[in-house]
Amino acid sequence: MAQVLDATTIINTPSKDRKTYSVTIKGLFVHLLDILFTDRNEPRAYYASDLSNHMQKDVGLYR
Repeated sequence: MAQVLDATTIINTPSKDRKTYSVTIKGLFVHLLDILFTDRNEPRAYYASDLSNHMQKDVGLYR
């Protein structure tokens, strides 16, 4: 099932009660190091046969 969204109709109201934080170079650097050098125990290869039947249909692997 295809769905369409017109991005110009999205209304984003800024919240005044939430504090916004500035992005710093140090924070970005630490985040980059965290992404690059963390140990991941989960497998990095994914197979289409691991998906459920309805997900395979949604992706278009079979009808």
